[in-house]
Amino acid sequence: MKASAFVLLLSGLALAAHAQPNTAQGELLRRGELTGARPSAKAQMQAATRPANHASDPAQQHLLQTDVNLAQTRAEELPNLYERFIATTREERRTWNDQQWDVAGQVLARLNQRYEQVRTELPLEDRLLVRSFQGEFHTLRGARNVKEKLD
Repeated sequence: MKASAFVLLLSGLALAAHAQPNTAQGELLRRGELTGARPSAKAQMQAATRPANHASDPAQQHLLQTDVNLAQTRAEELPNLYERFIATTREERRTWNDQQWDVAGQVLARLNQRYEQVRTELPLEDRLLVRSFQGEFHTLRGARNVKEKLD
């Protein structure tokens, strides 16, 4: 019974996100975590103080399943990196704590930052694919929060 209620709640969460793009989506837009969103001044300052080469970040290497410098990643490589990121998230999400979700969110923010710089070079199909991966991450993270509240 609990599992079926969780599945219904999860599917409702995804529908609600599409039906009401208000405060939650607005917050993600402000933080620059959704496709096409302009990074906030705070995010731009953090990016400026961050080293240009993130390839040495072990969490990023793990989540993307490769060692890559996102600042130099070509546009056509990004959909594959998002796919690797979400595949790792799907596999490991059930064992993640809050800190691990935050680290994954930071890696996603870096991916999104590079995507924002090169997205016009991608065909519409790839941009939609990236958008769906971004949305899936936030849905999985939201579902975890709902599950914690139910338990």
